[in-house]
Amino acid sequence: MAKSTEILELYLKFRRGEEISKSEIATYFGNKSPRTIQRYVSSLNQFFSENEDTDQLKIEYDRTKNVYFMKETKKEVFDKQHILVILKILISTRGLSKSEIKNVIEQLTSTVNDEDKRIINQTIKSELYHYKEMSHEEPLFNKIWELNKVATEGKSIKFTYYNAWNQEKEHIIRPLYTTFSELYFYVVGANEKGYTLIYRVDCIQNFEIVNLKIKNSGTKYYQEGELKKRAYFMYGGDWKRVTFEFNGGIIESVLDRFPTAKLLKKDFKENKFTVEVEVIGDGIVMWLLSQGSRVKVLSPKSIKDKYLEEINKIMGYY
Repeated sequence: MAKSTEILELYLKFRRGEEISKSEIATYFGNKSPRTIQRYVSSLNQFFSENEDTDQLKIEYDRTKNVYFMKETKKEVFDKQHILVILKILISTRGLSKSEIKNVIEQLTSTVNDEDKRIINQTIKSELYHYKEMSHEEPLFNKIWELNKVATEGKSIKFTYYNAWNQEKEHIIRPLYTTFSELYFYVVGANEKGYTLIYRVDCIQNFEIVNLKIKNSGTKYYQEGELKKRAYFMYGGDWKRVTFEFNGGIIESVLDRFPTAKLLKKDFKENKFTVEVEVIGDGIVMWLLSQGSRVKVLSPKSIKDKYLEEINKIMGYY
């Protein structure tokens, strides 16, 4: 048997989880000397260390049992700092069911040592205990993956959808991408008429692939990053520029909330600013209302009218 074949045979034995003594190895390969056996083991370890796909493997010797064995150490996909921050952000979104969150925690923390795992689990213990999943309580991992797969393949789907009033309707779209915003996962898709629509993933039921080619309409909706910068509370609709005065608040919170924000006028001394933002749809009205007297809407008229209409409704309650 050639030397290379013998080393490969030895590797396969270790790969099967066998623990082998020096005498067993020597006998198996025709009474090789202990020095030759050691060279074989050293050759395997050198190969493991020099290759990215095998650098987690190492042949070690257990002196208490007098056997060689192969040890496999888990690679750290993320370091402990990354894992802690990822879990903090993920838990705060409330976008997944509690069982899915626990699964993610177990998967991520399995790549760090026991002490780091203990620290991470202790840090998120209270948040996890008080975690309140969304009312739909539906596991979403598989559905999100399948919808995303359809989107990458450019295929179309037919599905039943239940809107916020629990009304059922059938839709056919070509999914463009899946995204997350304000507590929920969404799929953005185009229909035959060229409109781009937004659907909550948990409200999609029984979707199936259909043989229908829906063309690209060229809208900026097709770029997830462009949509995320301009859609608030995932309201669809027309693109528009909204101008408002922002008085007596923290202007940085506005600039951080709206990636497209521009300061048309700024008076830091009086803490008074005129802001212009580019948005999609009317979801911004909800944010404007949340700012109370700090905001005065200037344009466009459609947003100003909707804003005043909501204020009048509120006043009518009292």
